[in-house]
Amino acid sequence: MDIKSINDFISFSRLKEDNKDYDIKSFLDTVKDLMGKLPNKDLLDFIYKYGFAYFNVEMVVAPMEKHGHSKDFIVGPILGFGNTPISIEKNIRMFYSEDQIGMKFFPICEGASGDLIIYSLEQKSFGKVYYWSHDSAIGNDTSLIGESFNDFINRIKVKQEEKDNKEIIKVKYSSRLLKLINAKRIKDGLPPLE
Repeated sequence: MDIKSINDFISFSRLKEDNKDYDIKSFLDTVKDLMGKLPNKDLLDFIYKYGFAYFNVEMVVAPMEKHGHSKDFIVGPILGFGNTPISIEKNIRMFYSEDQIGMKFFPICEGASGDLIIYSLEQKSFGKVYYWSHDSAIGNDTSLIGESFNDFINRIKVKQEEKDNKEIIKVKYSSRLLKLINAKRIKDGLPPLE
């Protein structure tokens, strides 16, 4: 999916309007002081435009490396500039520490409950996008999901319903067993089997 296609799948929450007076420049100065650098302009422009949006359908992204938990990760609401539960500021304050997310990062989206999708601000991995799993062991809690922000966006897709390939098996009961089963069903107020 490209960035323009996202418009077909999102809606905005009231939070965008509620945070319209938020001092973004001051916040970005704070991020630069704390992390040493800011994300590239394409990500910042994306947050300006789509911050506080959520997907109308379940969206996923596949990890670029084999991951034990799942073949796909959930892409949740897009974080925005503000000071609310789904804001970039709140997530940096909450998770930037050695016992949470030990790398320098800029949060983009929520993942599954308690997880985040983050943009690396580290020198060696700058611009790569990772899925951070809050319940994984520290040091083994991030999975690469994009070589760049645009790569991450292009890898997002609508979650496909899993087909139920279970075969229906017909069971034939002996007349004696069927009589016992039906007696129990009638006693329980259920109709008899045929």
